[in-house]
Parts: sequence; structure tokens; C-alpha cells
Amino acid sequence: MIKSHLLKLRVKKSVHSILFLCAVSLMIFGSDISYSQEIIGIDEIEFSHKGKQTFDDGQLKDVIAINKSKIYTKKLVETDIQKLKKFYFDNGFFDVAVDTAIYIDREDEEASVKYIITENNRYKLDSTVLYGLEKIPEETLEKIKKINTIKKGDNYSKVLILQYGNEILDTLQNNGFMNARYINDSGTVIKRFKSESKVVVELSFTGTDTLYYFGTAQINIKNNEYGVRTELPAEEITFKDGEIYSKAKKLESERNMTKIPIISSAKLNPDPYSGNKVNFTADITLNKRNEVTPYIKGSNFENRFYLGAGVRYLNKYFLQGNRTLMLELEEDFNSSSINRTEISATVTQPHFIKRELTLINKLSFGFNNVENYKNYYAANVTTLNYFIAPHTFYNNAYLDLTEELIWIKYDTIATGRQTQFNSFLSVTLEHDNTNNLLAPSKGFYHSILVGTSGLIPRLVTSTIGKQIFYSEFFKVYTLNKFYFSLSRGDNTVLATNLKIGDIIEYGKGENKIPVQPAYKFFSGGSSSLRGWNAKANGILADPVNGGTFLLEGSVELRKKLFPSAEGFMKNLGAAFFVDYGNVWETHKEFRANQIAMAIGFGVRYDLFIGPIRFDFGFKLYDPSAPEGEQWLFDNPGRIFKDKFAIQFGIGQAF
Repeated sequence: MIKSHLLKLRVKKSVHSILFLCAVSLMIFGSDISYSQEIIGIDEIEFSHKGKQTFDDGQLKDVIAINKSKIYTKKLVETDIQKLKKFYFDNGFFDVAVDTAIYIDREDEEASVKYIITENNRYKLDSTVLYGLEKIPEETLEKIKKINTIKKGDNYSKVLILQYGNEILDTLQNNGFMNARYINDSGTVIKRFKSESKVVVELSFTGTDTLYYFGTAQINIKNNEYGVRTELPAEEITFKDGEIYSKAKKLESERNMTKIPIISSAKLNPDPYSGNKVNFTADITLNKRNEVTPYIKGSNFENRFYLGAGVRYLNKYFLQGNRTLMLELEEDFNSSSINRTEISATVTQPHFIKRELTLINKLSFGFNNVENYKNYYAANVTTLNYFIAPHTFYNNAYLDLTEELIWIKYDTIATGRQTQFNSFLSVTLEHDNTNNLLAPSKGFYHSILVGTSGLIPRLVTSTIGKQIFYSEFFKVYTLNKFYFSLSRGDNTVLATNLKIGDIIEYGKGENKIPVQPAYKFFSGGSSSLRGWNAKANGILADPVNGGTFLLEGSVELRKKLFPSAEGFMKNLGAAFFVDYGNVWETHKEFRANQIAMAIGFGVRYDLFIGPIRFDFGFKLYDPSAPEGEQWLFDNPGRIFKDKFAIQFGIGQAF
């Protein structure tokens, strides 16, 4: 009985002891347990540098993950320390030290993180050692020696070293060494001279013992339901049997084949080989031959913005060749009294006569409804496009011949009707190295057009009769656009453009009429001086009729407002602009003090068709206004009456 009682007493004491220990544990660790269940947000991220600072805070924030997170965790900070060390290491700071200072506000449930960076010395490149090139021909070795992506004394950069290695690899593969490859760990530092802050880098290659040659190329068209001729893609292959293998020629041949509209993809695969001559098979898949697509678009005609909609039919294998046929029905709307309807057929023939030449012919019939006249027209535009070269200043040349037969019903002339036959023959030279078609952020675009009108109508009217009217003139026009990226990620862009055009009329005769609006210049509108409505500016009796001399330009600062955001806000942008210029009756009447100026701002929203934009323009200086009211603030009460315009457009203003 005594033993039983003692056992019960011991058990009871043990239970009390366990409960006491649990209570003490809760008192000691309870607060940490409760905090561990809290979600701590990110309040602020800072960078502090002990000594010099090579990279700005924006570059460093792009490296770390916590910048993109909304929740603080210790593990995330530890990972970011390693990311920063790797970033600095890859840029030559092998002895970098990264520490942190973290402040957690329990009340607001937010954390502030400071990364403390000590860069120490930045290592430079002492030399590069290349292995695996012992058997390559001297001429190939000389090409490799001319690669100067990196050189002795440059700051160590892993990116540039890899680029240097890739350029060597491209040189090898473009000069017969089809199987040239990197050896694992190629591009690594093999020696480090800490006292001098210098490194030696090794690049090793394999597959450089056999020189390969092109063999034949067979065409394999998968599911050839349209009976596409194998000769069509075969003509696009740029290498010949027996030539030294070149990766660049292989890729160029693949690109050429995929430019044929009916071809969706083309891949040149080597056939099994044992010697140094390699045959290839071009595995080709086809597009659908016929395609019907509805579309919407925005366009400017005579400085007015039109919202258009239509339906397009495309035949990608027209007349059993690499040409296309496109049929379109389109309606363009500006207002109930200003609109256009057109039906057209366009045939495009690549490689016309020679590879660099493309022939485009568009036949159209349409109806124009404008303020004081209506017209029906039949038009044919023939364009020859010659691709010069990507590395020359002028990349493209265009020869255009336009013929228009127009039946016009005027509301303002006594006869009421008039039949016109206009022709315009022009040559355009074009340079374009901009980086984006819809919204460029870098580069320069330049074009110059020289043309003449009236040659064909003069021949026709002398044969048919005198009831057809035409105009004769000489026209020159140049457009220049510059784009400068002002921030990382192209989030801020400075854009500017300059347009100059002149039309000189000539010739006499009773069939002669002045140059028609379709060929004239206009000022004011969503892609012109945005303080004026479309066709509302000009040193002219009536700006709606246009003039024959134009000088116009713009400077615009474009900025993405929330580039790091997600969802709707990510595509939102803004712009501030200054527009200048005017249009005159002739170049002889140009006066520098008659150059108008507009100032304003706008909002942008990026879509797949380009940015949709709303611009709010003000007439900063209006030379056509009465004395004392030419400047914007001469009469503040009129600013929102006749010194202000709202513009809408699809795509950038220029």
C-alpha cells in the first residue's frame, strides 16, 4: 500500500513538473510563436555602400528577389545576399562583402531591409587562354584574332567573356567546323593575381579537328495537301554542294524558306554522315493556304484620324507560287460627314527578277465623303521595293507609280462635277535602325521622297480628249525621327521628328488644275500640331485645302508610369510634348516668325495594336491669331475656348 501511494505521489509530481515546464516555455517563447504566425510586409529596401559605389540602386534592385515580393522572410534576404554576391562576382568584384541591417516594425507589421555592400577591388583581365584551336587553318585563326569584344586591361565581365566565346564559336561554325562546341566550365577564371587585381581566363573548345562541307539538300514537305512545288523552297537555299559548311548560310536558308507565305516553318537537319561531307533534309510544314480575318485599325489621311474596320482575305499560294493575293473591304470613319469606303486587291511578288526586288500591285475602288465634295475613284498603285543591305545607310529603295481616275461631285463649283486623272511617279530612299515598329525607344528613321505628277495624264488627254483634268507638279519630302532611351528598361524615351516638304507646280493648258488635296500638306491634328484640330492650322486662305510647303516637327518625352506594376497599370504611360511648324501656300511665302507652336501632355495605354493615346494640346504660339492674342496666356479666358484641342490616336504620334 505504501509503495502504491508513493508511486501515485511521484506520478502526480511528474505531471505537475511537466505542466510547469510547459507554462515556463510559453512565457519564454510564446511571443515568438505568435509573431512567427504574422505576415510581415516590405516597407523599404535600401542599399548602403562602404567605399565606392559602381552600380546604381535601380540596377541592384533588379538583381534581388525581395524587390518583387510583398512579404518579408529571412530566407528571402539570405538568398538575395547570395544573388548580390554573384552579381558583383560576375562583374569582377571577387572580394565583395554583403551584409544586412533589418528593422521590423511589429506594430505596422512591416520590415525595412538595408543591404550593406563593400565592393573592394575590381579585377581586370590580364589575358585569355584558348584551348582546342591547334588544328584550325591559319585564315580562320586570323579571323578569331580580330575579335576584340574583350582585351587586356578590361574590367572582368562574365557577360562579355561569354559573348567573346560565342563569337569565336560562331567563327568556327561559319568556317567549316560544324561540331565546334564549348568544353564544360569554359570561360572560367584559372588564375587570380590578388595583389594586382588581375585574372587569367580560359576558353576551351572541342570539335575543331574536322573541317566539314555542304552536300546536297533534299526538300521534305509534310502533309503537302496543296501540292506545293519542292522547287519553291529549294530556290531559297543559299549554299551549294561542295562549299565549306557555314552555320550562317544554313540559318539564312531556313529564314528565306520561312519568308515564303505558304511555309510555316523550315528546319535544315543533317542526314546521317560518316565523312566530312554532310547532306541535309529541309523539313517543312505549311500554313493554311486561305485565311479570312476581320480587323480594326487607326489611320491618318490628310491629317485626320480615321477609325477603320474591315475584312481581309489572304491567299498565301496564289497562282502556285510564292506570291500572295489579298482582298480587302474597309470602312474608315471620322464623322458622319467625313468617311471612306474602299475595296481592293493586292498582289505581292517577292524575288521579282532578282532576290532583293519585291513587286506589289494594288488595285482599288472606293468612295470618299468629305466636307465640300464627294468622289468615286479607281486607283492602281505599283510599287517596286529594292532591299539594298542592312549595313548601308539606305536600307530600302522604293519606286512607286500611282494612277488615279476620279469622278468628283463638288458642292461649291458651278459645273458640279469633274473627272480627274492623276498620276504620281516617285522614288523613296529609306533608312531605319529603330528597335521597335509600334513604339520605338532607340534608333533613327530617315526617308526622302522625290516625285513628279502628270506624265501619264498628259499622254492620255492628248489622245482621248479634253474633258479629263490633271495637275503637274514636282514634289520632295523628307521625314526624320530620332529616339533616345533615358532609363533602364526603356521606361523613359525622348522622341523627336522633323518633316520638310515642298511641291512646285509647272505646266500650262486648259486641262490643267491645281495640285489636289491628296498630294498636298496639312497642319494640325493628332499626328501634327496637336493644339489645332485636323487641317485647322496654316498660313493659308483656307487650311482645309492644304498648302505646298511644309516645315513641322515635335519633341516628346514618353514615360511608362508603373513599369513594375502588374495588371492594368503596367501598360499605362504619359507624354509631354512640344510641336512646331506650319504649312504655307508656297516655299516663297515661308517666314520664320510664322512657325506655330503647340504644347501639351497625353496619356498612353499599350495594346497589341500599339498604344492608344489621348493628347491635350494648347496653342502656345498662333501666328494666325490677331495681334495681342498670339501667345497662349495673352488672353487666359480663351485658353479652353479656341486655344485647346483634344486628340485621339492609335499608335505613337510619330
